[in-house]
Amino acid sequence: MRANNQLRDRRLKTEREWQQFVRNNSIASDAAWLKQSWGTSASSIPLEQTCAPMDDPDAVRRDFISTELYQLAKPLFDELTHAVKDAGFAVGFSDPSATLQWTAANRVMQKRIEKAHFLPSAHWDEASIGTNAVGLAARLVKPCTVFSAQHYAPSLHEWVCYAAPIIHAPSGHVAGVLDISAPWQSSTPMALATVSHYAQQISALLSSIQLPQNFYLNLCGYDAGSWLGHTPLPRRLQEILIALATHPEGLSLEALHAHVYGDEPVSFSTLKSEMTHLRQHIGDALQARPYRLSLSPQMMASDAQWVEQYALFGKLRDALALYQHPLMPYSQAPAVVEYRDYLHQLVIRALTASQDIDAMWQFTVMHEADYNVLFHLSNLLPAGDARHAALQSKLAQLDE
Repeated sequence: MRANNQLRDRRLKTEREWQQFVRNNSIASDAAWLKQSWGTSASSIPLEQTCAPMDDPDAVRRDFISTELYQLAKPLFDELTHAVKDAGFAVGFSDPSATLQWTAANRVMQKRIEKAHFLPSAHWDEASIGTNAVGLAARLVKPCTVFSAQHYAPSLHEWVCYAAPIIHAPSGHVAGVLDISAPWQSSTPMALATVSHYAQQISALLSSIQLPQNFYLNLCGYDAGSWLGHTPLPRRLQEILIALATHPEGLSLEALHAHVYGDEPVSFSTLKSEMTHLRQHIGDALQARPYRLSLSPQMMASDAQWVEQYALFGKLRDALALYQHPLMPYSQAPAVVEYRDYLHQLVIRALTASQDIDAMWQFTVMHEADYNVLFHLSNLLPAGDARHAALQSKLAQLDE
């Protein structure tokens, strides 16, 4: 009875903190991770959202259970599934981007997780469904618990979730996230220990697997990317990668052609030749029918990806350290133009929502003048700051 009372008190406390945050954007909790995650969630999802965005559960689950990772760790997945089903929990595994690949639950819990879209192909990153343990563990790379109203979305306040990252030791990369979830009344300290234990066991098994090689693309201001950090990747292949990365569901040959070439008079056979060239670089990570990438974001990183993440989480100086020029400024590929505009506006929104004078000044020096940034900065600069004259000059030029 005492334990139940403690859980109820804890739930009421988190509910009050959440209501305070929603009303006036302040939080009494000292947890830095919660403040940051709620801030990101508030700018990304509406409070009315009831479930995670989802694609094709059956296809994603089918693909996952055929992977070497699942086949190797299947005895552990089966053991954990049996344990949590009996305890009234659901279990799930996500890729490094917090997209669920596999879930399991007993009959009662299955109905509940279907309502929340705790299912394969569902996106459980914080920007898609708000604060949750899967998204946090993927981002922070450590075991996480999210209890009741610590979830940003009210529809998840009835849940408690425990998640731990699975690490591929030879490469140091996150291979996925293991999660167990239940109604908040079932909260127990043993749950985090359990999911962490199984994540460590699976991590140990993965040491024998050769994960796909990762590569890093320099896109913000560079006209040539890089494969594995040193081999040049032609601009056209970068454009194709951006088109595919921004359409994870895949693209037909015709759609890919439109995203890469637009109205250019380029034949489909030329695009097919480029795809053959790209496959020489990334092998089986390029799938066909439709064309799509099987590489996770962890395996295919870019400076643009980091700029986006830093901006979303308010790390403006880290973002600007990478975002010194617009993304692929000379490319007119429709997919690149769209992503370039999105990234630039994302950085601007993050700056105008901040109080970081130095970051805003750095942006005005490096990039084309933006009225909203200049105006916000001019209101924040202390009286007598020598930068006022330069700002007024830039504002006047925009008004001409």
